[in-house]
Amino acid sequence: MIYMAFRTVLRNLFRFCCFIATLLRPGHYRISHVQEGDSDVRFGPRDICWWLYKYYYRQVELPEPGQGIAEYFAAQKPDFSLPAGFIPGEAARVAAGGDILVSCHIRGDNTAHLWDDVEDYFFNADITCANLESPIAPSQPFTALPKNLLIPLRLNNSPAVFDACWRNGRGINFFSTANNHALDRDESGLLETLDFLDSRGAPHTGTARSKAEQEDIPVLERNGIRIAFISWTFSLNGKKIPPGKEYLVNHLRLNMPGCDIWPIKDQIRVAKEKKNADIVIACLHWGLEFESYPIQHFIDLGHELLEAGIDVIIGNHAHGLQPVEQYPFTDPYSGLEKQGLICYALGDLLSWHPAKNTRLGCLPKICLQKGSLNGRTVTLISGLELKPIYLYSAIRLEHCSDFRILDLEHLARRIVAEDMPDLPLGKTQKREVLRLRALSKKILHGARQEASAY
Repeated sequence: MIYMAFRTVLRNLFRFCCFIATLLRPGHYRISHVQEGDSDVRFGPRDICWWLYKYYYRQVELPEPGQGIAEYFAAQKPDFSLPAGFIPGEAARVAAGGDILVSCHIRGDNTAHLWDDVEDYFFNADITCANLESPIAPSQPFTALPKNLLIPLRLNNSPAVFDACWRNGRGINFFSTANNHALDRDESGLLETLDFLDSRGAPHTGTARSKAEQEDIPVLERNGIRIAFISWTFSLNGKKIPPGKEYLVNHLRLNMPGCDIWPIKDQIRVAKEKKNADIVIACLHWGLEFESYPIQHFIDLGHELLEAGIDVIIGNHAHGLQPVEQYPFTDPYSGLEKQGLICYALGDLLSWHPAKNTRLGCLPKICLQKGSLNGRTVTLISGLELKPIYLYSAIRLEHCSDFRILDLEHLARRIVAEDMPDLPLGKTQKREVLRLRALSKKILHGARQEASAY
């Protein structure tokens, strides 16, 4: 109890210092700053202070100034209507979730109702994917985020939490594994994680045991549609891949200006030309944490990746919701004019952080339609549905007795109607839910947030 009280005093003192800083430089800390950089090479003291400010005090909800980013996304009205003359054939749906993080507040014994509110939507897809953002090495100790986030991270999740997500293949049934925590348990933990996933029969991409495995791009066929997945991360939290074993993690410094994306292009080529993929989905660990908008660098990079042949980008790492974008491009392999989709950040799927905006996430569901257009067989995105979510946790004295993923809109309506007999939310938590609903509408703006007729 004394230790908890001491930590609370320190945290409140830090927040008071942050409050004084905002008074001294009004407006400065409310907008995105292009200085965080790639933590592998230049995460200096100034970046650390900025990160701590966002993590403990206030998340950034205003975009990088001078770029017109808010206006650009406000004008987005995603519409994936099929072109005139398209003759439809088979269809498949892909649902996606954000980061699955290790936390002492998320355990096998407090997740009995984890999916109750969203499972009919989230798992009612041909493929449901998410980012596994921590090793699962059963021979090593379970390790959550430390109390002091300035010490090196050695995360290791539990098989029980994974099984609550995997649900014997009836839950999340595809995992991306390239992220900044991939080497938290070193090479042995990475390899044990791959063995664990294979023992469960869970398909995955992003980390590998060999060069041949890295180059063997997974393609899942659903209803006659071949969907390839690739996964890349911008950082390894300063960890170094052993020399000669670069295949262990798909790692490119995506956060750095001028990043050469040729390794991603090479995987796209393999997926398209050797694996005959109809659609390529890229799961990217990129961006700046605790911010509601991508900076211009990531918008430009997203466009470049689609123009290289990717159809859908599912972004993560921000630990908060960011916009979605429909982007027209010419497929370099087919020459077709296509409509691509970029989800810059879905937020977390399973996590707990002090940062309030990390409670907000989103579950997109993407419809893919195969058919004929002008005598050619093509596969196009034909629909998009978005479901904002709220990560609910019942915590008292740092012990979480219940963790759930809730439909944010449904929850907000219940709060307004005062219909909450089964879910004890205090006044502060109710205000938080309504604020996050307003934030989700601002971020997603014109994107469809209700059921789509596929």
